[in-house]
This record gives sequence, structure tokens and C-alpha cells, in this order.
Amino acid sequence: MNRRTQAQLQRDALKDATLNTGHYWLQRFGLLVLLVAALASAVNILSLSSNAKVLPLTSDKSALLRTSDVYETAANKLLAGSVWNRNKITINTASVSQRLMEQFPELSDVSVTIPLLAHRPLIYVQPAQPALVLVNASGAYIVATSGKVLLKGADVVSLGQPQLPSLTDQSGLPLKLNKQALTAANVGFVQEITAQLAAKQLTIASMTLPASASELDVQLAGQPYIVKFNLQANDARKQAGALLATLNELRKQNATPAKYIDVRISGRAYYQ
Repeated sequence: MNRRTQAQLQRDALKDATLNTGHYWLQRFGLLVLLVAALASAVNILSLSSNAKVLPLTSDKSALLRTSDVYETAANKLLAGSVWNRNKITINTASVSQRLMEQFPELSDVSVTIPLLAHRPLIYVQPAQPALVLVNASGAYIVATSGKVLLKGADVVSLGQPQLPSLTDQSGLPLKLNKQALTAANVGFVQEITAQLAAKQLTIASMTLPASASELDVQLAGQPYIVKFNLQANDARKQAGALLATLNELRKQNATPAKYIDVRISGRAYYQ
């Protein structure tokens, strides 16, 4: 009886050991499956698509000198160009922003946002405000309110910016893409003169930066004379007012200058 009991105990112990071993490896296998699933989930969450979405930070469609598709194509090429840009941790958002701004000078700011759960990067672009078309012997250039050159040559024609005033440069300004052409104050002066004359229904035939320094020459439509403004002075509205007052006096006298009206000296106007 004791021998049977002992043998039975041994068999039961062996059976329990086998079951325990099975449970041990089953638990380890389950843990491995969980680890693999967690790793796959982390890789999926951290992965980024190279198909970015570009969102302009403006409601004024005319402020965009190119369509969003152009910026998206360039952004996607940058993202696909480096394996580091395929991951939310390793992507260099500052580099992507900087390179887009270098490629497209008409953008004053670019911000790359990485979504928490989604995979498509969001790129917000802030366009610079185009102010005027500057023309010289080498072609036409769109200049921003900051005075920086945004676009040049065929790009200006293809974009079509008829609402922008045209300014011819004869002073020899160094016009280069993404470089400063005028000061912001100079651009503001031209815009103010344009606005003041337009408010009085005076049509500008041409505007010129002559070889002489700090001067803006404006030709009114249908008139033989030019108007000389002092571009250096920060009083565009005052100079425009002097011109309008002079024109009013000339109408009363039924007189028309043959060469010029000069309002460059504050509070005075000369004509010939």
C-alpha cells in the first residue's frame, strides 16, 4: 500500500511539474506577444507620413503668391529626403521650416506641427505681404512691405499681380531674390503716395526711382510734368497734401506745368 501511494505521489508530482512548466512558458509567450504588440503600436504611433498638409495663415487668397500644392510638393520632397523625417522623435522641424523659407522667399514664416496621434505633418505658412513690382533693366521683381525681394522675372508675369503698383528703378538698386531692395519705410512711402492720389481719383501713369538719391518721381496720367517727392522724408501724406493743394491752385489759374511739380521741401511746392 505504501509503495502504491509513493508511486502515485511521484506521478502526481511529475504531472504538476509538467503543468507548471507549461504555464511558465505560456506566461512568457503571452508576455512576449504583449511586448511585440506594444512595440508595433509605438512604432505606428511615432511614424510620420511624407505627405504633409500645408495650411496658409491668411484668409486673403491674393496674399498667396503660389498655390498650397506648390508648397506641399516641396515639403513632401524634403520629408521624403531623410529617414529621420519619418519619425516624430527624430524629425528636424526647424530644418524643414528653414529650407522651405529659403526655397520660397515669399513666405515670412513656416511652422511644422507634428500631430499627437495622426501621421500627417501639418505645415503652417505665413506669406509675406507683396507691396509693389520693382522693375529694372534685368526684369521685374515683387517686393514685400518689408522691402525684401520675393519673386522675380517670369514668376511675376505668371502670377499676375495687377493690383500692385509698378515702380521703375533707375538708381541702380542691387535686386536679388530674398535680399533687401528697399527699406520698409521707402515701401511705405510709395504705398502712401499711391493711396493718397487714388483717393482723389488721380491716376498714376508711372513711378520712378531716378539716379538722384532719395527721390521718387511720379507721372500722372495725361500730364506732361512729373511730381518730385522726397523719399527720405517720413512725411508722404504731407507731401501728397502739398501736391493736391498745388494742383488745386493750378486749376484755378488754368495753368499746367510743363516739366515738374517739386514738393520735396516740407511746406513748399515749386513747379515749372
